[in-house]
Amino acid sequence: YAAEPNVDDEADLLATIAFMLDRTTLAGIVYEALTPNGTMTSRARSVLALRAIYSGLPVVRVGRGNVEGFVRPAPPFIGGSNLGATKARMLLIAAMLKLGSLPAAANPDAPTDAERAATLAAVARYQEIFETH
Repeated sequence: YAAEPNVDDEADLLATIAFMLDRTTLAGIVYEALTPNGTMTSRARSVLALRAIYSGLPVVRVGRGNVEGFVRPAPPFIGGSNLGATKARMLLIAAMLKLGSLPAAANPDAPTDAERAATLAAVARYQEIFETH
C-alpha cells in the first residue's frame, strides 16, 4: 500500500504553478528529472506537474546535468529527447509562441475525458516540434 503523495510538501512547485497561472499569460515548465530517462523525482511532484499541464502549462521533461540518454515522450508530458534544460527552455518558448497555452481543464486535478483528449492533442503538436528540432 502506497500512501497518497503529499503535494503540500512541494512548496516550491506549488508556488511556481500559482505564480505562472496568476501573473503570466503564456508560461510552461521545463522539469529537470532523473537522467537518462526523465523520471520525476517524487510522486508528489509528478501529481503537481499533471496539475500544471491540466491548468494549461506545458511541461517538458529533460534529464539533469550531462544528459546520457533520451527523454522519450510520455503524454501528457513533453519528452525533451537529449536536450539539456537551457535548450529545452528556448524551444519551449518558441513552441509556446507558435502554439499558445494548453487547454485548461475546469478542474485540473480531475480533468474530464474530453479535456484529457484536448490536452493530449495539444501536447502532440508540442511534441512534434521537440522531435524535429
